[in-house]
Amino acid sequence: MENEVQRPLADFPVNIWEDIFTSFSNSDLGSDKLKEKHITLKETVKESFMASRANPIENIKFIDTLCRLGVSYHFEKDITDKLEKSFDCLDFNQKIRQERCDLYTVGIVFQVFRQFGFKLSADVFNKFKDEDGKFKAHLVADARGMLTLYEAAQWSTPGEDILDEALAFSNAHLEEISSRSSPHLAIRIKNALKHPFHKGISRIETRKFISYYEAEEKCDSTLLEFAKIDFNLLQMLYRHELACVTRWHKEIEFESKIIYAKHRVAEACLWAVGTYFEPEYSQGRVLLANVVILLTALDDTYDAYGTKEELELFTYALEKWLPEAPNGIPDSMKHLYRTIIDFYDKLEDELEKQGRSGCGFHLKKSLKSTSNGYMQEVNWLKKDYTAKFDEYKENAILSSAYYAIMGVTFVGMGEVAKLDAFEWLSSHPKIRTAAEIICRFTDDITSYDVSTNLEFRVLTIYKFEHKREHVATGIDCYMKQFCVSKELAVHGLFNIVSNAWKELNQELMRPHSFLFPFLMRILNLSRIIDVVYRYEDAYTHPEFLKEHIVSLLIENIPI
Repeated sequence: MENEVQRPLADFPVNIWEDIFTSFSNSDLGSDKLKEKHITLKETVKESFMASRANPIENIKFIDTLCRLGVSYHFEKDITDKLEKSFDCLDFNQKIRQERCDLYTVGIVFQVFRQFGFKLSADVFNKFKDEDGKFKAHLVADARGMLTLYEAAQWSTPGEDILDEALAFSNAHLEEISSRSSPHLAIRIKNALKHPFHKGISRIETRKFISYYEAEEKCDSTLLEFAKIDFNLLQMLYRHELACVTRWHKEIEFESKIIYAKHRVAEACLWAVGTYFEPEYSQGRVLLANVVILLTALDDTYDAYGTKEELELFTYALEKWLPEAPNGIPDSMKHLYRTIIDFYDKLEDELEKQGRSGCGFHLKKSLKSTSNGYMQEVNWLKKDYTAKFDEYKENAILSSAYYAIMGVTFVGMGEVAKLDAFEWLSSHPKIRTAAEIICRFTDDITSYDVSTNLEFRVLTIYKFEHKREHVATGIDCYMKQFCVSKELAVHGLFNIVSNAWKELNQELMRPHSFLFPFLMRILNLSRIIDVVYRYEDAYTHPEFLKEHIVSLLIENIPI
């Protein structure tokens, strides 16, 4: 009998957005007037940007403001062309190394260049060191300079010791600096310490910075209004996308037929917005949100529902891509299987019609890899086997599901994503591996470690994770292979994640291994992990994402 089967049910927290649409205001009304105003303001902002080019350093500061206000995508080609000229200009490179160019300015210039893939040398920070090779003590008095140093250090690549020192130096002082700063700067510093701009979800960072910028003495009112309108117009688009995903989720009947899984429609849409926020990727966001929902149910089926025997049947059928769900598994798993097969078959057919033959094969391949990774964890659990860390790491790259998510993300980029993009992704490029390591081990650290944050919420999550049988985490496997304590294992994984970020940063620098927009998708997927999992498993416990969903999907910005 089905009800007599012992299942590892997780009792996941419920969906907190039963009817998110009741939270929406009628802000879509009057959107035509907003669009007209948006077009006019865009021209004015472009004129200001062009005028700023007379002073290369002020121009880069203007670019930084555009990026943080979330509107740089409107001027991307102009920005890249200008940065390329400055990067190759000897006079400019000498100017930023002169004594009169302060820490605040150098920090911004460094960030902007690296953000667009230009590897400005970290030696620009040498002049801020004393004779002993340490950062000069008087720098601590410069709050904005210290903040930009901290943000710049996030762009570290392997071997850049000076940026490691910059991070340690700025991190050690910023908490104290915030206590003596103006209220709005103090909030900005505290938020940066929690989530640096480079590792934040772009739209969340934009929403925060609009508030900071509005409180600045040198705020450009035209630029501010343009950013606010741009944010609100995109928010309207995201709401329509959420409505599409919600309708699809109801059509596939997951809430009634797969009751053991997490239902995270709004959170999946947040994931999609974090991956690409620009308007041209609207269809891609809907597709990605749908796949995140499917992968969530798949993960929960392996982790919190199926027996080993049922999951073996399920995995075999998926590997062979059988048209019908196998016998011997419960109706809920059959429903999930049919939904997945139908979804990916239709997606493959659509890609064939678009002339993107062969792409569907790689999408299915990535999904099979994910399910095989999940199945390996089930086998280890049933054998009560704690893998060696190297074994765990190899499988963790599969079970992170990020290969499958990256592939679907590429589909959403349109016809630019042809077969060569999927073949490149399947060849295990360094940036993919770095992102998968960030994904898997950030989650592992959060799920296991309670020593770094003793707040009640983390303890609650820890108890949730350990109140049922669970496969050994990366921490457990690290402890076993290297015979170290939990604290040292956590530290070891922190270092692995930190090094993966450095590798990822390096892959974003020119010359690129593949087209830059594709690399940006992988960066953005890594940023989502940092926001969703760094302090708690906020995807499982959605109350920790509530503030972000409200700010991005529900509350518009008053203009």
